[in-house]
Amino acid sequence: MPPISSNWPDVEASLEIMDPEFCDRITSMVNQLKPHYQRIQEYASTFHPKQLPCKLMSDCYTWGQSFLVYELVFEDNMSWIIRFGMRPMDAYFNTAAQLERKILNEVAALHLVRQRTTIPVPDIIAYHAHPSPSNPLGEDFPAFVLMTAITGMTIDDCGIEIHELSGSAMDAASQDTLDLFDGDDAKRSILQRYLHDIADIHVQLSKITFDRIGSFVIDDEGQVSVGPGADFGLGPFESAKEYFAIQAEAYEQLAVAAGLDDEGGDGADDAAQLKRRFVADLWRKAMMPLVDERDDRGPFPMRHGDLHSENILVDETGHIVGVLDWDCAGTVPWEAFAVPTFEVSGHFSDGHSSAATESPPDSPLSRTSFLSRPDRPVVHSAFNRELAEAESQDGAVVAKPASGRSLAALHDSDAGHVGAYLAYWMYSLACDYDQTGRALHRMLGTEDDMDSAFQKFVKEVAQASDDPVEQVVSAA
Repeated sequence: MPPISSNWPDVEASLEIMDPEFCDRITSMVNQLKPHYQRIQEYASTFHPKQLPCKLMSDCYTWGQSFLVYELVFEDNMSWIIRFGMRPMDAYFNTAAQLERKILNEVAALHLVRQRTTIPVPDIIAYHAHPSPSNPLGEDFPAFVLMTAITGMTIDDCGIEIHELSGSAMDAASQDTLDLFDGDDAKRSILQRYLHDIADIHVQLSKITFDRIGSFVIDDEGQVSVGPGADFGLGPFESAKEYFAIQAEAYEQLAVAAGLDDEGGDGADDAAQLKRRFVADLWRKAMMPLVDERDDRGPFPMRHGDLHSENILVDETGHIVGVLDWDCAGTVPWEAFAVPTFEVSGHFSDGHSSAATESPPDSPLSRTSFLSRPDRPVVHSAFNRELAEAESQDGAVVAKPASGRSLAALHDSDAGHVGAYLAYWMYSLACDYDQTGRALHRMLGTEDDMDSAFQKFVKEVAQASDDPVEQVVSAA
């Protein structure tokens, strides 16, 4: 059997198209580790059941935002993965403290998943969460995690471009996944199995609940509890409203910071920043009324946090055989839990249906916003059917929030769309005006068009600042 790493992206081609600063983080880490490959191999061999020697596949490494990843192959063809924490990207991201929280969080999360679900995940063999004299590989080594490998492929390798499906809209009267593949029953079957398994994972994770919102920590006895978030160390939070309020503040800070590194500082830069601030404000206005009071104090379910097709391994039938990268896992409000992965939800289309929404009855949004809601993409509807079926199976044990909402209803709700799906794009697109902003404005259902609403926001900003109104308005 060929090494797993033989299917990883080509190293040289990937580095060539990468931002030079990020590329240097990778290559400098490779150069730091090169003289010590033998030591790494010998260390890994001490954990093998027969202490067999292994080979570090040095020519086929890969990486993410935080870790450089190698494969170790033993003489009996057993394969393990070792991940090394890379240096910080800046003063805020991938710092030593953040990396330590992520490693400890993943160790605890995998312990929970293995203990309480049937979700296929790697085994942790060994880890050291921070550089220190006690690092078993050496005091100059970075933090690392050694774990078992899982063999599989992605859903894209099966010929199904899941990212494309999340943007494929269809009218409410035609909800048949056959239409996606022009009658290709084989692909339809693969997609259906894939969505079925994600629904099963979603149901299983919903049953792992805690009374606070945050990331996981594990003590020496193997007891898992909830601590501060692995990313920026915030929390833990006692309520959903507190969590979303902090998230809204983070988006507002992101909106300001997103353009600070741009050169020039001219009027166009000022206008772009105002637009990002406007979108952050829209997200707060859309999200806060959608938090259900009955679920505000938990208990709160466990979410993977970075579940997308690159972190999901399948076999040739679409059956999920491995779920990777749990360092972003944690407990979240039900509204944030609602969408397991953005790839099975998708954005709203410009078409409209008369489907009713599920805003809390006392929400101002339920009275004004969604009298006509844009259609969902077909993959959203297909997944929602699988989720509803997973919840209704005979003998299924399903955890519901105090509000009594089903997981399918949450996934299909406006609260889930804003709290989970659009929240993802708020962060990844830095409060994008033309896509995320317009989606939020459409959901709020105001009488103004988007650009008119933005001009009103600009005037409000001017009145609240020391700058003359004309100066702020002209910048926009």
